[in-house]
Amino acid sequence: MKGTSADSPGAAGAASGELGRFRGDRGATATAGLTGDNRPPPMHPVLAAMRDRPPGSRVALVIEGGGMRGAVSGGMVLALDEHGLAGAFDAAYGSSAGALNALWLISGRADAGIRTWTDREWLSFLIRRRRLLVRRPVVDVDTLILRRYEQLSPGLFQALLSSPTEFHPLATDVGTGSAVDLHSDIVDVPTLRTALRASSMLPLLAGPPVALGGRRLLDAGLSAAIPIRAALADGATHVLVLRSRRAGETTLPPRGSGARLTSRLLSRIDPQVARAFHARAPAELEDEALLERHTADPALRPTILQIRPAPGSPVPGRLERDTAVVRGGFDAGHAAVRATLSAGEPPND
Repeated sequence: MKGTSADSPGAAGAASGELGRFRGDRGATATAGLTGDNRPPPMHPVLAAMRDRPPGSRVALVIEGGGMRGAVSGGMVLALDEHGLAGAFDAAYGSSAGALNALWLISGRADAGIRTWTDREWLSFLIRRRRLLVRRPVVDVDTLILRRYEQLSPGLFQALLSSPTEFHPLATDVGTGSAVDLHSDIVDVPTLRTALRASSMLPLLAGPPVALGGRRLLDAGLSAAIPIRAALADGATHVLVLRSRRAGETTLPPRGSGARLTSRLLSRIDPQVARAFHARAPAELEDEALLERHTADPALRPTILQIRPAPGSPVPGRLERDTAVVRGGFDAGHAAVRATLSAGEPPND
């Protein structure tokens, strides 16, 4: 998790050969995209920076959260790993499920853990609505992070701490309703586990706020489901954004009796949490507009490339328990990244 200087090979050095390989192996896909003078179209600047970092650049990975929609970005992460790109980034930023996927990627253990998204037994223990009847969390984040991850891949958390890629899980500060980057709070395995719990602690569903660094924290989705602002604040010059929503899908403002009940329950935690709940949709619309502008024009700085599942793809709901739907979302994310890496540009913009 140690930082690297922006103009050193750092984390991306090992990935350069692999990215060059997939660029050269495009075969028929590249031929179909030839320009009029028989030259292939230029590679997107973000993909090019992952291959050969420009001097003074900072290459960041941003992974959207979304509960079980994390299966989509999980498939994307697996595709990056399969192409040898786990070390292509100076820093990885994740919200909620996005932080969990970043954990597996930059620890170098994606193949061991990412596929748990589609494991029927893991899904069954993670989400059980009947636990409400005995006043236990519907979503068992604590067991997932504190026990099952380490059982599946011993040494996982230490592997992340030893990675040259900075790890930036985000969470929501209960006292302010704002997003906070927990990178500086992570100093050892216990604080890493606590940060992951905080980033994924769905209010009302997963448990009470998590204490870390003198703050009470909840799921990042309340304040920064797409942690792009944190990456830009840290000076990222090239950003790959893995999205768990299809193009055109956005968070809707809370409405109706269900939203009013949720707001009242969140206010019992802290009024600022309820405020964040209502401010989430307009904030995400601003982030969507930023991402669309920069994705549409690679000449804009910083350079941003977002990858989304293809239109019509199955995308799981936040608390999805249908394994077939979850697997469909996982496969759609995997296919979207493979298509982007093959073509050198977004497949569905």
